[in-house]
Amino acid sequence: MEKKSILMIDDVKFNLASAREVLKDEYILYEAISAKEGFDILEDHIPDLILLDIIMPEMDGYEMITQLKKIRRYKGIPVIFLTAETKPESEVKGFDLGAVDFITKPFVPTVMKRRIATQIELSAYQHSLEKLVDEKVAEIEKMQDALSTGFAELVESRDGITGGHVKNTGIYFDAFINALKDEPRYKNEITENYVRKTIRSAPLHDIGKIGIDDVVLRKKGSLDGGEREYMEKHATMGASTFHKIRKKFPESEFLEIAEEMALYHHERWDGKGYPTGKKGTDIPLCARIMSIVDVYDALTSERPYKKPFSHEKSMALIVEGRGTQFDPELVDEFVKYSDLIKLCLEKKNKLRN
Repeated sequence: MEKKSILMIDDVKFNLASAREVLKDEYILYEAISAKEGFDILEDHIPDLILLDIIMPEMDGYEMITQLKKIRRYKGIPVIFLTAETKPESEVKGFDLGAVDFITKPFVPTVMKRRIATQIELSAYQHSLEKLVDEKVAEIEKMQDALSTGFAELVESRDGITGGHVKNTGIYFDAFINALKDEPRYKNEITENYVRKTIRSAPLHDIGKIGIDDVVLRKKGSLDGGEREYMEKHATMGASTFHKIRKKFPESEFLEIAEEMALYHHERWDGKGYPTGKKGTDIPLCARIMSIVDVYDALTSERPYKKPFSHEKSMALIVEGRGTQFDPELVDEFVKYSDLIKLCLEKKNKLRN
């Protein structure tokens, strides 16, 4: 069996030497005499457990474990305080900060080894459970992807006018939101989890068109007033479908985002959109993003009543809608990533040809 590893951090070298004598035959050991040295070692080696002294200069054990728990790469490492502190309040504070156990100096070697082994075993068991959960989540997400794609293809099979629109907007949405997640102003709102959920929901934004009559949905040419009003109902139809499903799965963020995108992707920044007249940041972010890529695809695609506009002209028209039709900050970002969006357009056109 492969040896487990332990990082020992203590500013007293005698303490490190004592622990080393007890543990060297069973574990791979890394040693540091300060929190800073400990973090330097962690850059290159992720141990199975950390033995951490509390009383150290510059940064004590409490501060170090606080920092460890803030960093995704390190937060799962079990930490045992190896300390001369015997006050109950010290132990309570340590446990509150995330320590898994306390070993008091001077330690009893056999007890120390057993407590370390127990925590490493528990950590390994927890990781195995987390892996199983991750595998199950991945399986569910794969199923959601298949359903999203299947329903999107169903919409496109009925809509002979805007064929490819659902897939196209998905491509632009994916590229744009992945670019946005790296922008400081969006880092708190656009997390990795949010990106995954919104990309999965994006192909479903027009799902309500399934309920629109073919006479209107497949009409070649502009819609008259009554027809346009009827077509606009696709937003509420789609949202209503997801709302009904959410009653059975109220904790599903995927369904919540899908409902928001279906309902609000035709709203305008100035409140003159449909179906609810929401405006500004009252419109969910996912829908504000979708509204831009939705229009961009419509502009760059051929329709019975128009030829496709160039990327440059389409971007100019979107800029014209800055602060009226579209979120001004998102438009600025869309322009910033113009080359990326143009590359997506070129790839789409190559595939089509």
